[in-house]
Amino acid sequence: MLIYFDEFHSLNSMEVKEGIMQAQAQIEKGKLLGEARTKATPLTIKEVTPFGTRIEYNDVGVFTGVFTANVNDTLTGFLKNDGTFDWEVKGLWTTKEGDFIVGTAHGTGKMVGPTTSKAEGEVIFMTQSQKLSWLNNKKCRVEVTGDMATNESYGKLFAL
Repeated sequence: MLIYFDEFHSLNSMEVKEGIMQAQAQIEKGKLLGEARTKATPLTIKEVTPFGTRIEYNDVGVFTGVFTANVNDTLTGFLKNDGTFDWEVKGLWTTKEGDFIVGTAHGTGKMVGPTTSKAEGEVIFMTQSQKLSWLNNKKCRVEVTGDMATNESYGKLFAL
């Protein structure tokens, strides 16, 4: 059983510390930590080369799982001519209580349909929040499906 952030909110500070320690112990390798749904702004073409195209866009959405947060990310990608791509994301997530979480991610992906892509990679988080300090330098795996026709993406975050 995972302890969700909303459950921490109603506990006293000693219970919060114990709850965080329990949550850390319970987050097993490969355990699903949550899911994000985002919508991208129009993309910007940064560079066109004989090998592919460099793009950038921002996306906003919501992450739900071991905590709930609004998502604000900037993605930079290099779309290769063979249908594969490399990507990097820098993100700032904000909980409704005002806690900030920043993260960086990178990975690879490929087009799996005319407008659909699948990607995977690694994420590292940082925060000054006491409640979410277990995230600091936590490496996670991410799997994302994106639809270029709707500019929407859906991702799952797993503990490493």
